[in-house]
Amino acid sequence: MKKALALMLVLCLCLSTLAGCGSADDQKPSQPAETQPAQTQPAESQPVNETEPPAAGPAFDKDVKLTFATSGKAGSLSALMYEHWMELVTEGSGGKITFDYQSGGVLGNENETLQQIMDGVIEGGVAGISNYSNYNTMMEVYQLPFLINSYETEWAALQTDEWAAIMKDVEAAMGSVYIYGTVDVGMRHIASVDKPVTSLADMEGLKVRTASSEVLLSALKLLGANPIVIGYTEVYSSLSNGIVNAEDVNYMTAVVQSHHEVTHHFTEVGMYPYPSFVCFNKDFIDSLPEGYWDFMRGCMDQAMEEFFTKTIVGADADYRKTLEDAGMEIHTLSDLDDWRAAIQPLYDEYAANGDQKVVDFIKAVEDIKG
Repeated sequence: MKKALALMLVLCLCLSTLAGCGSADDQKPSQPAETQPAQTQPAESQPVNETEPPAAGPAFDKDVKLTFATSGKAGSLSALMYEHWMELVTEGSGGKITFDYQSGGVLGNENETLQQIMDGVIEGGVAGISNYSNYNTMMEVYQLPFLINSYETEWAALQTDEWAAIMKDVEAAMGSVYIYGTVDVGMRHIASVDKPVTSLADMEGLKVRTASSEVLLSALKLLGANPIVIGYTEVYSSLSNGIVNAEDVNYMTAVVQSHHEVTHHFTEVGMYPYPSFVCFNKDFIDSLPEGYWDFMRGCMDQAMEEFFTKTIVGADADYRKTLEDAGMEIHTLSDLDDWRAAIQPLYDEYAANGDQKVVDFIKAVEDIKG
């Protein structure tokens, strides 16, 4: 009798510890701890982080397959999060949920991918802020310079009710999608050719390549720079022939695109993140068997937490070392508060003219930073 009771107790304890990806509402990710992140390889073929597949979920009694499209390369840094998510979903569902993964722009660019998702031609995919802004511009606040200036802050900001409210408005503008899942290719800094940037005064008159964004163009002008919009594939030549003498760039791009060959100084500024967002066709998600979508969201939370607290932090550290080994000088700012003060007019404009949800998000992020 005693042996039987002991056996029953052990079984109960084992069952109580089993947990899968579960529902996103039941498993909200924890805040990232301030610990040294695991190191990752800076190669495009970097392996997905190894974590235990989900151990439990709904009753998977129906096979589901969805096409998932991206314009980026499979195995690249930005792909690691959603590739890990797909792996968790497939393994955790016992192979009942599978993916037709179409990477490298095979099914079109990001705008075309979004349109196909909205039309129900494909079930899911990834696109950047500028693509969603064709339908609703509220997401642009995410890249307001010096608002989200670290991955720790970014991961916490993604979990706020204020960001969820903005996502709801974007979804409503698009009409037929769910947006769930975020990935980042790297926090933006300043790389310069000859003149190191260590203070706000060093930005005066600097010809800085940037992307086509009114927010970023306005911010760089307020910082004293001369911003110039140049296509991504032309940045290397523009830096080498003097069309520009600096750029806003992340660690990964500086290494992968060999920009360290034409720039000699890299200043850690933390100007803004460079995210992409995962979205799904609403009709497809609504048609899933009970529990499937909650399970997939839980797996997404698990993959995102690992990406933002370990993968990208470790990758930046490795890319930074690569630049240093190549002879690039890494600098930090002596007057970051002055930079933030210089672009205060942008924040004032948002406060005066922005949607209240945008204003609330700014405040929520500032509260996270303390």
